[in-house]
Amino acid sequence: MEEKMNSGDVSRRGFLKGGAVVAAAGFAAAAGLAGCSQEPAKPCGNIPESWDVEADVVVVGLGAAGLSAAIAAKMDGVEHVLALEAAPEEDAGGTTRVSGDMLMIPDDIEGAIEYQTNLNGPYECEPEYMEAWAEGVVANYDWLTQDLEFELGDATAGRPEFPGIPGGESIETYYVDGICGKSSLWIPLFDKAEELGVEVMYEMRATELVYNYETKEVYGVVAGEKTVKARKGVVLACGGFSANPDMMQQYSASMGCPKSYALGSPYNVGDGVKMAQQIGADLWHMNSYAAASTCIRTIPDDSNICQIYYPTGVDYLYVNGECDRFMYEEKRSIQRHGKQKERGIWPLLTVPSPSYMILGAKSGSNELLGAINYMSWPVIMERGCKTNQEMIDAGLMFKADTIEELAEKLGLNPEKLAATVEKYNNAIDAGEPDEFDRGTDVYASNLFNAAEGTDAIAGDEHGTESLAIPAFPLEKIEGPFYGIEIALGILNSQGGAKRDGKSQVLDLKGTPIPRLFSAGEFGSIYGYMYNGGGNCSEAVSTGRIAGKGVAALEAWDA
Repeated sequence: MEEKMNSGDVSRRGFLKGGAVVAAAGFAAAAGLAGCSQEPAKPCGNIPESWDVEADVVVVGLGAAGLSAAIAAKMDGVEHVLALEAAPEEDAGGTTRVSGDMLMIPDDIEGAIEYQTNLNGPYECEPEYMEAWAEGVVANYDWLTQDLEFELGDATAGRPEFPGIPGGESIETYYVDGICGKSSLWIPLFDKAEELGVEVMYEMRATELVYNYETKEVYGVVAGEKTVKARKGVVLACGGFSANPDMMQQYSASMGCPKSYALGSPYNVGDGVKMAQQIGADLWHMNSYAAASTCIRTIPDDSNICQIYYPTGVDYLYVNGECDRFMYEEKRSIQRHGKQKERGIWPLLTVPSPSYMILGAKSGSNELLGAINYMSWPVIMERGCKTNQEMIDAGLMFKADTIEELAEKLGLNPEKLAATVEKYNNAIDAGEPDEFDRGTDVYASNLFNAAEGTDAIAGDEHGTESLAIPAFPLEKIEGPFYGIEIALGILNSQGGAKRDGKSQVLDLKGTPIPRLFSAGEFGSIYGYMYNGGGNCSEAVSTGRIAGKGVAALEAWDA
């Protein structure tokens, strides 16, 4: 006799059978909603019944990587290339547009491999991917000068950035038309894309991939409220996540960088990472960054966008939230993209959170802390404050007649801050050494080997070869006093979807995801250290490779 259910005459076996039927019906309904069908002609996925926008190739992002991909695809005969840009037209261009626009282009493939392998240190990269990277960046010179007919002038920095590292002799750096920053790379790339007929849609933030759930084959993207069809494939060149404070804390806090400011585009918020996770792509280099130094916010809003500054005087100190000094302030100028060798590793510059710059009357003068004028979002886009007084009026900088009053405005302990400043001033009066050896040469050494008649490599236990600054003058900090919060400035993040030498995005098994490519800082090869100009150069090479790769495919709806 069958066991009866308490709530009626339905047997447990009958209930289970009925439940199985209901569950099966529910699963079928769910599958139907997802776009699956018993009809073999219609694949299982989030494919819409109709598309709002259609193109042959869809490129997500309008920096150097996206523009290079779009240009390469057009030059290889693709009729309709569509670039989707998250920003409005006046803000377009990603990190490239507001960067130093330097291109690191080695003159030797083997030397480039040796050099970058050493810079990667323990963060190993598959040899075939490293070789493809080297071949790509070396080939940039001919592509830019011959195919695109750009004029490249020698840069004055990063040739190489790490002297003494094997392979460094092959490293050369360039600026388009010899111009540092000021969008000198981005503008001609954009003009070339426009000349070739690349279509651009602005304020179209891509947030979702359209793909076959079984094969992972990519058919397009969802951008805004529109579905965008990509007949041949999609190139994700949407930058990193340096302007996303939540993601930066998640991936950078363990590196001593609990708070950072972004020098690049505020539209780089990690869209590509989220789309990669959605489709099951592998991620790499998520805790690698190219940084600048201590930076300040100059735009009076809630964003973390910043710019680099250089004080107009030397009467200033850095203090943490407890009003203690934490470094020889001018060591900020010898960082190599925010890193300096310590105890055998190359960590990012450690800037406590919160930290502040306390300035005396001279450094708090009318200039905007001597801010540089050729890169960073506020500078290139002409946003934010231009003078210290504007900063004060906007509530970003504070001024006071006494140090105790300044401490109260900053939310610091008045007695502790006054004691820190007094200790510094008293040491100057007494002619005593500063607690951080401020006033002495920083890693100074004889940069010229008189015996051999050649430049020698200056070095010390910190690995700062060939970098030296003269003694930092000592000057008392006297009122009126100024104060502003500082943080580590991030040029860009390097992490994202892992890609192979053909710029194809890889899944967790290392298999290329069909019709999905990536380029630029979104999934960069740089996992530890890199030479200045490396990101722009990699953006151009991987964009070119991705553009040519997607152009060679047959349309999936043919």
